[in-house]
Amino acid sequence: MLIGVVLKSSGYRLLGRFYQADGLGPHPTLIMAHGIAGIELNLDLADVLRDVGWNVLSFHYRGCWGSEGPYRIATLVEDVQAAIQWALAQPTVDPHRLVLLGYSMGGWASVLAAIQDPRVYALITLSTVSDLRSWTPDDAMLVDWIRFMNGMTAEILREELRTQTARPQPVDGVDQLSPRPLLIMHGTADPVVHHRQSLALYHRAGLNAELALIDGGDHRYTGRRRVMIQRIQRWLETICRS
Repeated sequence: MLIGVVLKSSGYRLLGRFYQADGLGPHPTLIMAHGIAGIELNLDLADVLRDVGWNVLSFHYRGCWGSEGPYRIATLVEDVQAAIQWALAQPTVDPHRLVLLGYSMGGWASVLAAIQDPRVYALITLSTVSDLRSWTPDDAMLVDWIRFMNGMTAEILREELRTQTARPQPVDGVDQLSPRPLLIMHGTADPVVHHRQSLALYHRAGLNAELALIDGGDHRYTGRRRVMIQRIQRWLETICRS
């Protein structure tokens, strides 16, 4: 079953989709936090996981793709936290098997959210920005992204990214997730976020962290999505056996 959902974050309505697994449940559940612009939602992964008994929540941050409010990098973590809260309130969600998946900048926000919330059982980072201090998107990327953001210009977005370098980054605190399971995945041909970002995250992680590099994979795993999805599915089966 696919259900349209509305959840609240600081009073703003965030829009999303809830892929509800068949059966009474409760079911293991994956929350997917998309990237900075939200063009790639990884919904093919959601379909696969629902068919094998998982709930999947995909949502849009405030200020993009119909969600209310202004888009701000500073509030991405808060919106991920709101998605966690919404999921845990659903009777079909197993609170002991709640997993976050953060893609690109969604991975940045998801690591920071999981560090703060022990209810997150496990975490997947996919093509993730782990340190804004060493990631500088070019102007063409910024211009492309802002088309999907309320109240945003390229100048404001660049300043938002610069301002957030002052806060602790995922690489600074990822060891606090240990011993919770962590899968770090990245394509070796990613032109948007270099896989060095994930290597740095892995090298700072503690116990139960796994690194999966997809040879030749770009930022969206073009031509390698089946490999990416199967790798995630196998890992989830391993860590969340009933």
